[in-house]
Amino acid sequence: MTTGKLIQELRIKSGHTQKTLAEALHITGKAISKWERDICLPDMALLPKLALLLDTDVEILLHQGMEQEEWVGEIDISGCDFSQIVYDKPLINYLLIHYLLVDLTDIYVVTDEHNKEFLSRPLYSTLGFNFRFSPAEDHNVMRIEHPWFLFGSDLTQQFQASMLSQKKIKLVPENQEPVFFFSPKNNESKYCKYKYATRTLGRGMVCLDMSDQEKILDVATFVKAYERNSGLLIGGIEEVAYRKGYITQEQLMEMSRDVPYGNVLRKIAVCKSQYLSAEGLHRCVTQ
Repeated sequence: MTTGKLIQELRIKSGHTQKTLAEALHITGKAISKWERDICLPDMALLPKLALLLDTDVEILLHQGMEQEEWVGEIDISGCDFSQIVYDKPLINYLLIHYLLVDLTDIYVVTDEHNKEFLSRPLYSTLGFNFRFSPAEDHNVMRIEHPWFLFGSDLTQQFQASMLSQKKIKLVPENQEPVFFFSPKNNESKYCKYKYATRTLGRGMVCLDMSDQEKILDVATFVKAYERNSGLLIGGIEEVAYRKGYITQEQLMEMSRDVPYGNVLRKIAVCKSQYLSAEGLHRCVTQ
């Protein structure tokens, strides 16, 4: 079922006509009609209210459409050390977690031999990652070209909305450089190859560079302060993998023995805390 068909089904089930739903959202009935015919998607700003009116949640509205197309991740970064520890985790974990939050585990990596060797650690295959050391071709691609540290709310929804747009999208934190690029494979004509629509991330987003030691120290200071004051993890890919079902409770307990934040992972494994959606994980646990 496409996102448009899902909206139509939920609208009818909730007792709304296109007109009454449009009035509640302060938009035109024609906009609702376009959504339901899969001509376009709702604006990100409307999604929370739309989900409330349809008695569902944003995750369902976005994820339903994502199931129709297969996406892969691509990391095109050389000249930095993926194994560099940023406070309590390797630098690469802060990048990989973005892909895991939207269930992308097939990752194409263009980098040097040292980083390739580091990614061959059993941990990453256990977490579900499958690395291919070549550019991603003939795929829908979510790409990062620089070691950015990105932290803030609603990122998972931004990723999902960019995938569903069927447009070439670049995510840009306010007043900063692009962070992630989304390229649908059916939108690669020579005329639009380098043209991306810009989706600006809202205020409150933290975007920091991790390309050299001094900048890594800034990120480490931020992560240390956040984790010590909140008791939560930033970049904890083991936790996200567990909550999403990629690893078992026993595997999480085993992994907790090898990391500085093992006490947090053990608490999660023991208490079997309630499932969080990708958005909740991003906001409350990791990014």
